[in-house]
Amino acid sequence: MRKTLFSLAAAAVTFGASAFVARSAIAPVTCITVGTLPCDVAVSPDGSTAYVPNSVTKNVSVIDVAAGQVIDTIAFRESPRTIAVSPDGALAYVTLPTQGRVAVIDLATGRLRDPLVVGRFPHSVVFRSDGAIAYVSNAGDNSVSVVDVPAGRVLGDVIAVGEEPRDLAFSPDGALAYVANFRAGTVSVVDVTSGTVSATITLSSGFASAIAFTPTAEWAYVAHGGGKVSAINVASNTVDTVIGVGSGACGMAVSPDGSTIYVTNQNDDTVSMIDVATNTVGDTIAAGSRPVAVAVSPDGTTAYVADCGSSTVSAITLVRAA
Repeated sequence: MRKTLFSLAAAAVTFGASAFVARSAIAPVTCITVGTLPCDVAVSPDGSTAYVPNSVTKNVSVIDVAAGQVIDTIAFRESPRTIAVSPDGALAYVTLPTQGRVAVIDLATGRLRDPLVVGRFPHSVVFRSDGAIAYVSNAGDNSVSVVDVPAGRVLGDVIAVGEEPRDLAFSPDGALAYVANFRAGTVSVVDVTSGTVSATITLSSGFASAIAFTPTAEWAYVAHGGGKVSAINVASNTVDTVIGVGSGACGMAVSPDGSTIYVTNQNDDTVSMIDVATNTVGDTIAAGSRPVAVAVSPDGTTAYVADCGSSTVSAITLVRAA
């Protein structure tokens, strides 16, 4: 099911019990109904498909992007949390926190392969750009598991990081990984070759929930408590600028050209757009109820937002209205 919302400057549009307020003129928002309590979203490398794990209905919704509708559902016995698609588009990894496992979906067939046993309460998973390894943050035991993707196995040693690691990201060259430690309010800098933490960056508040690198690796951005995003200078591993966004900032994505950071604000139903050139918020886009995650299409034209409060995905066209 789809509903299309036209967001106009200083106008509010009602969807269910929520009022969407856009602070700039943005193209239509298409709302796609998925399962109950969607908590993440990922887009295939070719941009044709979006995948959404739904915690309450214990499944992953498969969205045909061109049609704007769910075309398949992959069921689980446990509640899925987050999802990542491999760089070649062949696999999806889905974290299953209560089981300490990562489900492996063969995307060509939609079938599940043998799961990966990782640490306690795995939260997020990310593939390195070459697809050779993946990292999984284990929020329950303050560690990161390393997966040999071609072999389909978890390597023996885990990487100890800060308290309650959630999101994580590889640098574009794959040499570093940044891990956002939610309860500690820090970022662990992992040297991927040695598998050790080489530095720890302290943020101005706790609840570090999302992190991403720009394509040039000059900057990394991390969302944390108080509606803040810190811009980290990667060369020095220091916070350069703290940017105020919306309330409950918790999800993040970077435009393919690296010019814009998209941040979901779950407490005010918006997405903040940070201009990387100035490290300021340029626009604020209305989304569904309690947006918790965002992914951007490979061509940079559309943002897909998982709205856990309205059980929808908001497909936002990233083109300014004339």
